[in-house]
Amino acid sequence: MAPVAYIDSSAVQALRDLHQEYKSRDIQIAISNPNREVLLTLSKAGLVELIGKEWYFVRVHDAVQVCLQRVQSLSQIPNISDPSHKNKFGFSEKLSKQSVESGDKISLISDPQLEPLLNKKC
Repeated sequence: MAPVAYIDSSAVQALRDLHQEYKSRDIQIAISNPNREVLLTLSKAGLVELIGKEWYFVRVHDAVQVCLQRVQSLSQIPNISDPSHKNKFGFSEKLSKQSVESGDKISLISDPQLEPLLNKKC
């Protein structure tokens, strides 16, 4: 996909709708390399908080690496493939469950080469 240079209120609403639909399916949106104007628009519209600051990345590669790490870590959680648990836990609940069961905190970015676009202090 080509870089997005500008978004308007229609695009913001489309992203909100997409986020809601994907969230209901336990799919996480990741945004990579938005330009300053796009990031400012997303921030003013509340989408940075809605999607989560940790899901904005400087590079596509970083977003893909974090997504792959998440998928891999979720596949190691016991009983997630059990159909009775399929609809009980969302994406974040599965991650929390894994953290509790493993006894350690899951680092969003375990590779120092990966760069989140926004740190949690922003």
